[in-house]
Amino acid sequence: MQIQGLILRNFRNFEGKEVPLNPAFNLIQGKNGVGKTTILEALYLLSTGRSFLTTHLTDLIQKGKEHFYVEAHFIRDGVEQTLGVGFDGTERRIHYNSTQFHSFSHLLGILPSVLFAPRDSALITGSPQERRRFLNIQLAQTDPLYVHHLMRYHKAMKHRNALLKTKSEGGIESWEHMMAESARYLMMKREGLISALCHKVHLYAQILSKKEDSFSLQYEPSISLEKIEHIETSLKKQRPKELIIGNTLIGPHRDDFHIFYNRHEAKTFASEGQKRTCTAALKMAEWDVLKEQTKIAPLFSIDDFGVHLDPVRTEVLMENLSSFGQVLLTSPEVNSMGTLHIETEQKIGIGL
Repeated sequence: MQIQGLILRNFRNFEGKEVPLNPAFNLIQGKNGVGKTTILEALYLLSTGRSFLTTHLTDLIQKGKEHFYVEAHFIRDGVEQTLGVGFDGTERRIHYNSTQFHSFSHLLGILPSVLFAPRDSALITGSPQERRRFLNIQLAQTDPLYVHHLMRYHKAMKHRNALLKTKSEGGIESWEHMMAESARYLMMKREGLISALCHKVHLYAQILSKKEDSFSLQYEPSISLEKIEHIETSLKKQRPKELIIGNTLIGPHRDDFHIFYNRHEAKTFASEGQKRTCTAALKMAEWDVLKEQTKIAPLFSIDDFGVHLDPVRTEVLMENLSSFGQVLLTSPEVNSMGTLHIETEQKIGIGL
């Protein structure tokens, strides 16, 4: 897959901007505030239907404007294609070639991508919600049925929670049955992904650290995998306690996974530098697995390149990026990598 270029209209600080992209490496340079990260944000939105900086789409509309629109032109499977996303404060619009959608779930899998940003340190130090989001985004890009079961599970849980809050058990079994069916699918897919990532994380951490650091992953479902065929029974057993609390306490919405450094919790025992190495290895492994599952080389974007790792490990990462398909890097530093320049309010160098 190759993204040929982007169009941004009324998106953040860009009123109207066309961004051509190189099929290999792209270095986006400029001072803070000129829109380097905005280009990655637009691509991430087209890929996942969400921003990695805000949960509110209205934040993406340029000040004083009423809507935004972003569009990518790309080649996939030898065919030139177009994907566009617009939002006017109320309605979402997705244009994929000649087809129009209104749900962002239809975006998933069209432009597979991996983003490595400073906030990804939360994968190690943050809450379980951060790690569940990581799993969900990865799986949603490869498996439409996963998206279906994720939405189905949360819909059923919402209805179950409403009954728990009113201390009413009428009809609750039907929602528990629906939750259990979808929970089984979600848990099995998550376990498979963690298994696929684990070896690759270890491998890339060894490469980046020159065999100094060793990391591993372990899935921690809130319901034991040994009891996966009895989730409905587990929900029923929990019901008396949950009727008091008014909330569902077990299920995939409480899942987590552990990251270990030399068999100890990385969150506690790894140094800051080792944590950053692990995060980089995790994103590289994510790209690898996504490529294997989609049979397409995903886009690999790195925001603030050079701040994630020490100079030695940054150099090792740079040496390995040539095998990661189309790559976009943002950096405030000017170096000799960029050859194509795009004029905005200030120069942003793009291309290798």
